Amino acid sequence: MPKCLSDFVSPEAVGRVLNPSAFGCRLPGVAFRSREFLELEYARWLNRTWLFVGRAADLPRVGDARSVPGLPYFLVRSGPQRIRAFHNACRHRGHRLVAETREAMPHIVCPYHQWTYGLDGRLLRMTNAGGAGCHRLDGLEPAEHSLVPVRCEVWHDWIFINPGGDAAPLTEFVAPIARRLDFVDFGRLRHFFTMERRRIDANWKLCMENTMEPYHVPVVHRSSAAGQPLELHYMIEEDPIFGCGIDLPGSEYTNEAPDTDVNLDNLDMSARYLLRAPNFFLTSYAPDVIVDTMFVPDARDPATSWLEQAWYTTSGRTLSEEEVEAWSVLEEQVIREDIDIMTEVQAGAESSAVDDGGVLTPAWEACIGGFYRHVVGALQD
Repeated sequence: MPKCLSDFVSPEAVGRVLNPSAFGCRLPGVAFRSREFLELEYARWLNRTWLFVGRAADLPRVGDARSVPGLPYFLVRSGPQRIRAFHNACRHRGHRLVAETREAMPHIVCPYHQWTYGLDGRLLRMTNAGGAGCHRLDGLEPAEHSLVPVRCEVWHDWIFINPGGDAAPLTEFVAPIARRLDFVDFGRLRHFFTMERRRIDANWKLCMENTMEPYHVPVVHRSSAAGQPLELHYMIEEDPIFGCGIDLPGSEYTNEAPDTDVNLDNLDMSARYLLRAPNFFLTSYAPDVIVDTMFVPDARDPATSWLEQAWYTTSGRTLSEEEVEAWSVLEEQVIREDIDIMTEVQAGAESSAVDDGGVLTPAWEACIGGFYRHVVGALQD
């Protein structure tokens, strides 16, 4: 029989997550270390919803392709206004077609036996399949052996896939975060930097926890976030949106280019840190910068996630090379500090001491409690 949530988590543990009294709590440690639990997440939730997996800005030319980290899919720009997703496997013997990044390919060619596909996934040529120089097989219809597509849509610059194919329209999925960031003019986004892909040795939910809460900021980010005092943060818990915010005097969202240079010695600006569950995370910085954070759960390993980040202005302005460098240096420091913490939390999750779900502080971690109530709801459904 297919696994269900009750095979991993007792009714008492579920009750603690869904009905916290004085304090909230997380799921027990099995949720962070069990491959079978990860399979349950994909089967009952992640494959049925929209997953954030890439950006149109990183596929600028027709024929550009990128693998989806941790998942058996790849993305390809098949036309000036079209991005597609396919299973990353040749229909001949299953060789992976796109290892990481391919640029401006006229066709998709398997590195094993050179079976060739169009950018729309159609099988065009079975190289030498019928004998030397004969690129067809009698009785085999090429259209029946085209690449297997994955439902894929783009919202502004952000690419989403729905492997199960039956999720509600993407516009409905993103509507809650668009409403929560109604001061952002998404129509004026201008991409200016993408951080390289990284493997994180931590379960994806632990990565989400760390990214959405401010409790760790004065400890982990003493200098990089020195301009964002803990006491000024507040919780945001509006299922399916979870995170926090901070409003600093004199730091306002305008969607207009600032009159003076923004201080990038540390994060000393108003901000919103918001997750649209399961993995679409946006951070808005006043006056006109937005950053996405993409954690993709590795489908093979519960203790591995894949991280990418990208930065945009929301005023349409183009940053100078010096400004781009300053942002990349600051965010590199922040993410490096976070990676160290996330990997250590994963190490702790291997202990049975975390099987009671721990304790969440209402003042600074209510967003995490809301996230786990969302997780339980998704898995129970």
